[in-house]
Amino acid sequence: MSWNSRKIAAPLLTLLVLSLAPLAARAQEPSGQPLQPQPPRYLLGGVEPLLNDQMKVVDLLLDKKWRDARSLAHQQFLVLAGYSDKYPASAATGLVLEALADAGLGDESEALCRWQAARSLDPNLARADLSQFGAAGALLASHAAPAPGDPEPLRLSAAEQEKAKEAAEVQRPQILSHSAPQYPPAARKAKVEGTVVIESIIDREGGITNARVLRDQSLGLGLSAVEAVCGWRFKPATLKGEPVKVYYVLTVNFKIEKGPPPLISNP
Repeated sequence: MSWNSRKIAAPLLTLLVLSLAPLAARAQEPSGQPLQPQPPRYLLGGVEPLLNDQMKVVDLLLDKKWRDARSLAHQQFLVLAGYSDKYPASAATGLVLEALADAGLGDESEALCRWQAARSLDPNLARADLSQFGAAGALLASHAAPAPGDPEPLRLSAAEQEKAKEAAEVQRPQILSHSAPQYPPAARKAKVEGTVVIESIIDREGGITNARVLRDQSLGLGLSAVEAVCGWRFKPATLKGEPVKVYYVLTVNFKIEKGPPPLISNP
């Protein structure tokens, strides 16, 4: 890494130490032959080594301590989210570790939503080898590409939907449970405020998929909102009484203040 690169990476390195890929020493095997350089234990996406503290999450995942892994991965994700503009692949690893923990806990919808968000940050993750994580890794690996032949979700504006309610008996989805996004520490320190707009798909089971940011704010506010929205649950939309997939747009208003979390609303 050049001096200029170190200078650019300094803000991130003050929070979490980057674990550089180890260069094998010229040690001797019993045969007298030099050891070959060894890659890092895990490269999620193959572009950047994991941060040291993330290896603690990896160990928890391998031990199937899903809840502990989920809690620690979320804390690390919030730190990394604040640097997602400059280091998207590092922020993506935070989402992947959360997704693996979600899968281990049986929260398939959350796991796949966060896995999709991670891959949008780092497309190399589609080639990641997750086999070490057993069934949790297999779940994510099996959804590395969109399912062929999946029908397009309904996309209705407010005016069209009012008309469609009478003509086609379309019922809007209803929020059953949600949690507010959290401020990444870097964004809170910089006192970043503003509105994030997210478009997602609510599937037939009422889970969120394909969450993407339409209007973003700096220092990871949009990514934090996506991560939180992946955990929302809905009563699904229906067409003539049958559940259907629909596009869903919501806004998150981040405001620096003590007390209530960011205001969430859906237009």
